Amino acid sequence: MSEPQSVTETKTESEPTTRTDATGAIDIDHLTKIYDPKGEGVVAVDDMDLHIEAEEFVALLGPSGCGKSTVMNCLAGYLEPTEGDVLVDGDQVTGPDPKRGVVFQENRLFPWKTVQENVEFGPQMRDNIEDGRAQSILGEMGLEGFEDAYPSGLSGGMQQRAELARLLANDPDIMLMDEPFSALDALTKEIMQKKLIEVWERDNRTVVFITHDVEEAILLADRVVVMTARPGQVKDVIDVDLDRPRDPEIVTTERFTELRERALSVIREEAQRALEQEESV
Repeated sequence: MSEPQSVTETKTESEPTTRTDATGAIDIDHLTKIYDPKGEGVVAVDDMDLHIEAEEFVALLGPSGCGKSTVMNCLAGYLEPTEGDVLVDGDQVTGPDPKRGVVFQENRLFPWKTVQENVEFGPQMRDNIEDGRAQSILGEMGLEGFEDAYPSGLSGGMQQRAELARLLANDPDIMLMDEPFSALDALTKEIMQKKLIEVWERDNRTVVFITHDVEEAILLADRVVVMTARPGQVKDVIDVDLDRPRDPEIVTTERFTELRERALSVIREEAQRALEQEESV
């Protein structure tokens, strides 16, 4: 099925609610995660510290295997730290919570449910269905008219819109996004980036966004956190001092180029170190 040319705004009786309370502050305190499936003791993340302000948009960059997804899974509550703490608004993360919504590279939509049923699933599990909310969010995502479609009948970009709609239906304080747009074509990726920023700016949510795309990280984020080769630690934190809103043309500016080169320089250094680690095994 072909991709719609643009994402349209659709107003219904139940508009997505604008959030006003500053919640979703994250503290990663001396986080260490060791995988030990065969007694090998692989240290994925080692003594990592990071503070993320409520409502901040932070991108995680780093070479493959540096522990970005491990950090994300600890934040989501899918993994328990070996040592250290992960806190949200001062409370220990002890397991998954709908207030920390997750979007992965590959959608996790239920193939046997329609788009609307997928979006309503989370609120139904908590007996928290608001009449008209699912239709409103789907309209916002440009999926009006596809409520009764099944995921297999949607393009990749539309599936990711439905995944984002499902996350928003749970009204999370924190959006955890693990390379959500990496499989999309350039135009669809740009549409999804714009939609994500619109949602973030309107709803005051905290976003932690994993990507391998340096330009995407700088275009979207308030700060870019560059991780070391495994075991993962914070190598550099880049403040993205570019005015918002940011049009795609900003990638041609001198300041954007400076930020990109700084990030690339750090990543190249760590990627080379990761390669040397592999060759020494």
